[in-house]
Amino acid sequence: MVSRHVLVVGAQCRGAEELPGLEDAARRLHRTLVDPDIGACLDRGEGETGSLLVGTALGKTAVEKALAAAVGRAKDDGGPLILALLGHGTGGCGGPLYFVTSGSAHDGAIHQLHVPSLIGTVTNETGPSGLIAVIDTCHAAAALLDPQSATAGLQQGGLRLSLLFAASAHLPAWYMNLSVQLAELLESGMPNAGEFLAVDEPLIKELRSRIHTQEPGAFSFDGAPTSGESLWLAHNVRSASRHTASSLGLLACERLHKLLSPLEGTHGISSQKQLKDWLGGLEQERLGHPMVKRVVEFERDLGVCAVAVTVLEETFGDALTDDLLRKAAARAGFPQEVVVRLPCPSLRDMVEYAVLCQSAVAHAGQSRTLVHFVAALTHLISPRDALPRQLAVWAAKSGAGTALNSRLIELRGATPRLILVAADDGGEDVVRVEASLLFGSAVVHTAEFPCEPGPVPGALVAALDEARLWALSWLAAAGERLVAVDVSVPTFLLLDSPPEEWKVVRGRRMLGVDYDVTTRWSGLLTPPPGVSLDDMLHAGSRLLSSLQSRAHCGPSWLGLDDLSSIERLQDLLGRRRVGGCVWGVGALPEKDFDLILEELLIHTPALIWPRQGSVSDTRALQDAVAEHWDSLPEELLRAFQKRMEGVPGHLADIRTTWHDAHWQDFCQRRAGRAVVAPQDVTRKEQP
Repeated sequence: MVSRHVLVVGAQCRGAEELPGLEDAARRLHRTLVDPDIGACLDRGEGETGSLLVGTALGKTAVEKALAAAVGRAKDDGGPLILALLGHGTGGCGGPLYFVTSGSAHDGAIHQLHVPSLIGTVTNETGPSGLIAVIDTCHAAAALLDPQSATAGLQQGGLRLSLLFAASAHLPAWYMNLSVQLAELLESGMPNAGEFLAVDEPLIKELRSRIHTQEPGAFSFDGAPTSGESLWLAHNVRSASRHTASSLGLLACERLHKLLSPLEGTHGISSQKQLKDWLGGLEQERLGHPMVKRVVEFERDLGVCAVAVTVLEETFGDALTDDLLRKAAARAGFPQEVVVRLPCPSLRDMVEYAVLCQSAVAHAGQSRTLVHFVAALTHLISPRDALPRQLAVWAAKSGAGTALNSRLIELRGATPRLILVAADDGGEDVVRVEASLLFGSAVVHTAEFPCEPGPVPGALVAALDEARLWALSWLAAAGERLVAVDVSVPTFLLLDSPPEEWKVVRGRRMLGVDYDVTTRWSGLLTPPPGVSLDDMLHAGSRLLSSLQSRAHCGPSWLGLDDLSSIERLQDLLGRRRVGGCVWGVGALPEKDFDLILEELLIHTPALIWPRQGSVSDTRALQDAVAEHWDSLPEELLRAFQKRMEGVPGHLADIRTTWHDAHWQDFCQRRAGRAVVAPQDVTRKEQP
């Protein structure tokens, strides 16, 4: 194969005319076109004599100089040239296209490039085997060369040209969509499109399905007198005759460039195979250099990525969609900027992020994030108990079998749940809200929201609403909706109005009207003074065992005599097994209820008591609890919501702090978190 050449020019303007994302789009398109497994063009770096030219006020002379150098190289090698122009375009609407190189679209035409003339000149050069021009500007179709230039130029019509334009001659183009979508399309390939991708009808059809802000199009001319290699734009990475494991995604390319830029002899390395060959040719003593060691580690990580991509494509390839990739990334704990990025990152990009951005404390050869991503994809696409065979083999070979199985168990059911912990740090005020978003029992995202000291709920409500909106943004990305909300509060907050009555939603609506709110006692996260966390977790475990044994068909009710003094209550509790039952309080004592409440919760972290302090018919309330005991706390949630709609019911007269296996599991996980220095949990050191 002859050498292939490329020149990508990203001409930025100043001030209000600046095009957001132009530089990134130009670099991504260039990176794709010089990838040996995709565009296969020679990478000559950035600059006036390179294959990438990006900047503000480049000037017509600088662009013409860079183009002359690129054409010269193509003439010497007899290969094709791909020319991409990204930036502002003026003219059109019946006139020719001018490419703005001066830095201002208001400068006269004499300072800009006449694109049809430029294309006509390049295509009529003797030597290059053809030109592919990608014009990503407004009025881009006005770049079309005139018929005389094509048929009566120096080549007398013996030329080959493919022109891909971002918009018709009378319409604008937006957000560098052509370059961005073209790069993504070339990176991901097209099914059933053969070994090569060219500027043809299938390519245009696919681009139009992705770009809705403008109308991209194409023009082709082939008057070459002899047949030769077709004028193709890129290898089709989804062709059955090619294997994609050696390709690199956006993140890996960026990381590779940073790692290799300080090292001699690495120019032009842009694939895993080239990197492996370079490392294999180094002398032994050079392999011990710290910078080379980091390259060796990076090459191993690329191997992990390649294997994972291959296995996932073989297992789920036909079922993968952008929507599924986003949902899996959200459930795997990816940052939101990765999950919501437009266009959607490819499978390779997702895997590279999971591996290359793993925590520095991850075990060698393993990636916790990658395991979570694989588990999420498996749960979404193949939610069966048994792992697909290819994944089971991969997990066994990579040592990730246990972690993968555990995560799949955590995701079982995968109902979203938001946990909001009002943290007081042992003081008299809530200082922050700790939010955890769960899918099933898997904690996938956490955040903290400061809370200014003040009257309760007061400032706490604002922090809770911030946390709610944070969770909704994640669930939107994951394609889910929020129903279940746990609010964990310290004892002193239980004395006030119940969390479901707090006007959290936009400061106006009760939280319990829009969501199923379960109140939890935070004693299993931060025990009261003098009580150990192990004691509280043990009490919770005992309570679950008691409930599961069905030794009780309801709570153990306490009368006012039992609550007449803290000493009398302590004496009663001292003769009962910790965690042996759920305590029920039919009527509140006149004094010391705060002390009594905490004493009961320390003994068993679940409690039922009257919502308003007293009820007119205690027996009816107790009978209602006994009747619905097996369906608590769900029936309590429904009863409260019906009460808000004007439907009375005895269950709506009670409050509770509920304890179940879900809450016990969450508290135990929080208690078991490893304590490490901050520097030990940062991402891998970047070059």
